[in-house]
Amino acid sequence: MAKRFMSTDIWDEDWFLDMPNEYKLFWFYVLSSCDHAGIFKVNLRSFCSLNNVKLSSDDAIKYFNIGKERVMELNKNTWFIMDFFSFQYGTTFNENNRMHASIKKI
Repeated sequence: MAKRFMSTDIWDEDWFLDMPNEYKLFWFYVLSSCDHAGIFKVNLRSFCSLNNVKLSSDDAIKYFNIGKERVMELNKNTWFIMDFFSFQYGTTFNENNRMHASIKKI
């Protein structure tokens, strides 16, 4: 099971607070379901079924990127969380670190 750092400051950020609750929950799902490089394979069917909600991936991208680009849509089925690496691992990339080398491959 992967473990992730989460910012408690999110509860003070307007972009997050202004989202409907199902999109707030989806944001945490994205962060906890992406791979260690911050790549998320979009699976709305699974999330919506588990939580008995309806979401739109287009709306999710709009909500997540209010005021700042947080998620880059690589294609309709794959998203990249922009600040994931720096938040989880720091701002220095070290190719001699096995985790960093693995992320570079991805």
